Amino acid sequence: MNKAFKNIDNIQKQVKDSINSLLVENGYSLNNEEKFGDSQALLLQWTNVKSNHTFQLIWDIREQWFDLGEFDRTNNLNYIERTEIDLFPFSLIGVLFRDSYNTKYTKKIELKIKEKLSTTKPKLH
Repeated sequence: MNKAFKNIDNIQKQVKDSINSLLVENGYSLNNEEKFGDSQALLLQWTNVKSNHTFQLIWDIREQWFDLGEFDRTNNLNYIERTEIDLFPFSLIGVLFRDSYNTKYTKKIELKIKEKLSTTKPKLH
């Protein structure tokens, strides 16, 4: 495995682990993880049944962005139908070869999720 592909796997794991920790602390569980195109794209979805809410993160190395979205439901999730929260373009060189750059991007995504969590109230039944 060459260095670029190893770094792709590393950043995918770093983002997934960091975001997963944050969301699990807030009642979410990772319920979908799919890789596409020789691991060039990664789809992650976390659901919270109590609040009937789902966060979705797509990482596309070819298009050079992270797409953070959400659903006001926890089932029948078609990744295209999400409501976009934010799009995070990135430098391919930075992601593939600089660990500090990866940490910076992970923190940006975490911050946006924290902002959204502070405004997402559990639905009472």
